Amino acid sequence: MTGADDDAALVVAAQAGNREAWAGLVHRHARRLAAYLGARLRRPRVVEKLVEEAVVTAYRHLHELADPREFAAWLRRIGANCALLWYRENPHERLSEPFPVELCGADHDLAARLHRLEEALAALSDAQRMAVEGSFRGGMSGNVLAESLHLEPAAAQRLVEDSLVALHRLLGDVTT
Repeated sequence: MTGADDDAALVVAAQAGNREAWAGLVHRHARRLAAYLGARLRRPRVVEKLVEEAVVTAYRHLHELADPREFAAWLRRIGANCALLWYRENPHERLSEPFPVELCGADHDLAARLHRLEEALAALSDAQRMAVEGSFRGGMSGNVLAESLHLEPAAAQRLVEDSLVALHRLLGDVTT
């Protein structure tokens, strides 16, 4: 059974009122949606809010999903629409924000390394950022990652590998 088949079974159950099925869909796709949105909008707090909005919107409109196998793409479109609405309502907001250094405590070295990582991620192409976000934040691989990137699995894997090489080059030696 493929991921789309698993999703379809959960969607049908959720459309019939099974809340555990809905929870399974959310558990499977929320992190992937965050990775998708995070690659475009590098503002973790905003992305978190947008994922929540997308999940609520999807739940309210789940009965409108005609092909249960299309759940992942449908949820991504809802998330993208939520992001577009957010941007239209906040046109002067920056599309990225620095990592909240307060989470580093007194570790100034960690804060500096995170700043370097942010700069390196920002220097990647959109496709490279999508591959890195999907792979690491979204926990995707194989066919799932390839589908989200609209690539064949081998091409998706190559993109992840090339992106990591680019990051390594941009960061230099991070072990010092």
